[in-house]
Amino acid sequence: MSDDHRYKLMFKELMDKSEDGFIAIDTHGRITDINDKYCDFLGRKKENVLGQKIENIISTTSMYDVMQRRQRGDDETSIYMHPYISSETKESRHTYAIANRFCIFDDNDQLIGAMAQMKFKERSLDIANEVLKAEHAYYKSEYQNQMLNTSGFDKYLGTDPKINDLRALGLKVAKTDFSVLITGETGTGKELIAKSIHVESDRSNEPMVCINCGAIPMELMESELFGYEEGAFTGAKKGGKIGKFQLANHGTLFLDEIGDLPLPLQVKLLRVLQEHEIEKVGGTKTIPIDVRIIAATRKNLQQMIKEGTFREDLYYRLAVVTIDTIPLRDHPVDILPYANMFLLQLNKKFKTTVIFSKSAEHCLLNYDWPGNVRELDNVISSAFISSNQMMIMPTDFPAKISSSNSPENHPDEHLKTLMNHYESEIIRNTLIKFDYNVTATAKHLGLERSLLYKKMKRLNIAIKKGVS
Repeated sequence: MSDDHRYKLMFKELMDKSEDGFIAIDTHGRITDINDKYCDFLGRKKENVLGQKIENIISTTSMYDVMQRRQRGDDETSIYMHPYISSETKESRHTYAIANRFCIFDDNDQLIGAMAQMKFKERSLDIANEVLKAEHAYYKSEYQNQMLNTSGFDKYLGTDPKINDLRALGLKVAKTDFSVLITGETGTGKELIAKSIHVESDRSNEPMVCINCGAIPMELMESELFGYEEGAFTGAKKGGKIGKFQLANHGTLFLDEIGDLPLPLQVKLLRVLQEHEIEKVGGTKTIPIDVRIIAATRKNLQQMIKEGTFREDLYYRLAVVTIDTIPLRDHPVDILPYANMFLLQLNKKFKTTVIFSKSAEHCLLNYDWPGNVRELDNVISSAFISSNQMMIMPTDFPAKISSSNSPENHPDEHLKTLMNHYESEIIRNTLIKFDYNVTATAKHLGLERSLLYKKMKRLNIAIKKGVS
């Protein structure tokens, strides 16, 4: 079978199986090919169409212009809304289709005709719905995968009783469908709490969509939240756009930094909470919405209400349940566990065994952490890079943190102490890695088994019974 014959068969199969209409003409405008879908749309038989001049079948044709401009289908002018008059379609009414038009050239770049692919109005609406479903499914799977790996109250760490109480409240709230307002300082895990509530809720199999109200310009925020119709404003893309509310439908919408939401949008948000429906920018129809709202802010909304910059009625709609996060300085017992967790993650990522010196730990404990856990994470990462890749010392921290270490209370460690500390951590971590198999540990460290036993005895590392 020749390549030409195979390509013709493939083209015929595509035309027959496609939901779109296809039509092709030669350079004189005579119809050389048309598929059944297009014939059905026009209400004509194929044998009565083939060989006809295209303007006799479709009086509104623009195919001659396409050939005159030698359009190749790779620019925006190739796609447009093609109108039909009522007498030229099966339904006998004015309608339209989305047309993609392009010229056909031979191997010598000589024009031999033109072709159009038509997406009919009803099919276009189906496609729009399919795109919405696909985008909704994308958010659903992506956010779900991300949250299952990064959130959940089991990942909201801390042993302080106040943290335990916060976790218990979050789990209780998750089983309801109330709106939640999470307040607290920057870096206290407000977004993690929001994601944890979603994961533990009955909506966990639906998407959670997050938007930072302070990170998007005011003039764009409305279209981000509610979407827009085609032609709603200059620069609006064809087909319009769906907003975050529709993407989060049946799931959760997390509005971070809600205190930065402009007053006009506060009014629209209040209406959504009251009516459970939205209206796109430039739209005329309302769209029903089933979304749980979780909002968060570092600002004092009560003070903003007094100043007239935040609506009181919106506040009470959002704050059906309020969760106040706890700054790190109020649960200092968790500073070192958090610090060691961040360092462990870095060691795992870069295959190192860096540890904290005792004086470095004192620095961490004596600092008040105004940036909370986020600041702690940043400081540990910076110190890890600054360290000698063996041990993090106070000098690896910023001056404001290293100065919190009191030499009088915590004298500088001697080199021997430091080395013993470092050697001990390496041996302990390797023993854990090999499930306390001393033989495997010694081989991995390049030591004789008897020498490893001596080191473990000197460093007070217990040998588990039943292992060797």
